[in-house]
Amino acid sequence: MTRDVRGGGAFVEVSLRSRLAQGARTVERDLRNIGTKITAIGGGITAGLAGTLTFPVSLASQAEETASKFNVVFGSMTDEMREFSRSQSQLLGVSNTTFEGMLSGLQDLLVPMGGAADESAGMSKALSSLAVDLGSFNNMRTSDVMRDLQAALTGSSETMKKYGVIVSAAAVNQELLNRGLDPKNVTEFQKAQARFAIIMRGTTAAQGDAVRTQDSFANSTKRLTASTRDLAEAIGGV
Repeated sequence: MTRDVRGGGAFVEVSLRSRLAQGARTVERDLRNIGTKITAIGGGITAGLAGTLTFPVSLASQAEETASKFNVVFGSMTDEMREFSRSQSQLLGVSNTTFEGMLSGLQDLLVPMGGAADESAGMSKALSSLAVDLGSFNNMRTSDVMRDLQAALTGSSETMKKYGVIVSAAAVNQELLNRGLDPKNVTEFQKAQARFAIIMRGTTAAQGDAVRTQDSFANSTKRLTASTRDLAEAIGGV
């Protein structure tokens, strides 16, 4: 009986996401037609309609800014990373713009620390997915988890204690020694790599949680919110 209920919930959630995605495409087409007609007759948008569209337009503007940063930080890897973002955000049940923002934010942090573009991109992928999983596992907002992860990468070890991960200076030095590196003669990126390894080892229980518990009420709500945001962005984009 429980399995049937959960299975039904999953069906409803997938069906709803599918309808929202279809709805976004339909709304975009219809709004373009409306916009063409309004332009043809020289009409203006009423104050009420303008107020209604303020939020979707704001989201679309944010998405445009995120996409612009994404293009810059990933350069020649943009298409590959964008495809990863689309598939992973759908799998994890988060907005694609939100996931792109996490990926580009991490890449923009790691490359200036001395990381090669491909190495930084690999870490960005893993940590963006981990942020969603840790949020699901600990019932926290993904944005808060991401801030903690970014802080930990730069040396703020306290931020990871709430997740049961110790990224102390001693732990980082030992990780560097295990890699055959002298802790006194390493780059900031090598330190970040050591912290990344410690974080990934210390969060194995949480990894994959967003998918494992996708039928839970909390995660189903997150998925619905993500789909609604994607739909609002489509409306605002037009």
